Amino acid sequence: MTATSPKRVTISDVARRAGVSPSAVSHAFNGRPNVSETTAARIRAAADELNWRPNYASRKVSGQGGRSLGLVIARSRDTFGRDPFFMRLLAGLTEPLADLGWSLSLTLVQADEEEQVYRQWWGEQRVDAFLLVDVRHDDPRLPLVEQLGAPAVLLGAPVDDAVPAVTVADESAFATVLEHLGGLGHRRVARVTDAPGLAHTRARDQRFSHAGAQQGIATSFAAWDPTADDPVAELLARLGGVTAIVVDSESIAAQIVAHAPEVGVQVPAQLSVVAWEDSWVSSLVRPRLTALDAPVEESARTAVALLERLVRGEAAESQTVSGRRLVVRDSTAPAPRSPSQHHRDPDRDSEEAP
Repeated sequence: MTATSPKRVTISDVARRAGVSPSAVSHAFNGRPNVSETTAARIRAAADELNWRPNYASRKVSGQGGRSLGLVIARSRDTFGRDPFFMRLLAGLTEPLADLGWSLSLTLVQADEEEQVYRQWWGEQRVDAFLLVDVRHDDPRLPLVEQLGAPAVLLGAPVDDAVPAVTVADESAFATVLEHLGGLGHRRVARVTDAPGLAHTRARDQRFSHAGAQQGIATSFAAWDPTADDPVAELLARLGGVTAIVVDSESIAAQIVAHAPEVGVQVPAQLSVVAWEDSWVSSLVRPRLTALDAPVEESARTAVALLERLVRGEAAESQTVSGRRLVVRDSTAPAPRSPSQHHRDPDRDSEEAP
């Protein structure tokens, strides 16, 4: 005899048992005020009879918590595992969520799978709100959460009035970095990014250029190419006469510091390196990374507080948390006297050789 899986109970089954519409069931489980206590109790009883998430439904209707925050990250497992920012973010979310009695639902997906996961999680009531990270230009998640009616907060600069944001006060961060590098004699500095498509990248580029102009430093930009045979060597070959770089990712900055000597570039004697993010990685490499310490944990706490208000049906506005703090370590030093020495063109060198 072939075993078959029993038919999954749906929201329509619960609605028929309780004598209400499916939307009334959804409203009851979401704690919406347009469902009376008597009707909500009848819906809960029907859900219990059908074994349709009874414990979750009971907590939701009684208002005793049991909520869940959804975090959907469009990154590969390898990229996610090597990014200390996400480890700090998860650690920062743990305490405020625990204080509220909320859980965290986390998954890694491909970019083309995002919409399906958001719709599924919200439709199946797995989560009560979403935290959006790595927000891109014209990010489809913003209109999606509005369409679903799902409470959501994004980490980064506000890009949609309907979705509150938690933003780090980064206005003076590049000025601080370039003041430090300028004081060491650097006059050509490049910004290295690994995520040119993200919404915050363009704003950072503009602030970087503005800070350079204010301090008489020539600024340029370079994209990290992880597909290159040797990403570090490929990047260094494109820097020209740059004597210092500011790298978005501390893990990439660590790769540069560790591998640069193998391709003939000494850090910091020939090239100073600053990481835009700071973590335990910065102190593991030698020389230790000069880095900007971001208030990741403060951002996480602020985002959770905003999401709690939204889930309760209250208004919530975008918030700005404290700025980054420059931590000077060993990867920055006075500019070399011959800034272009380690970026020389081998063909030109052979032509000029006596």
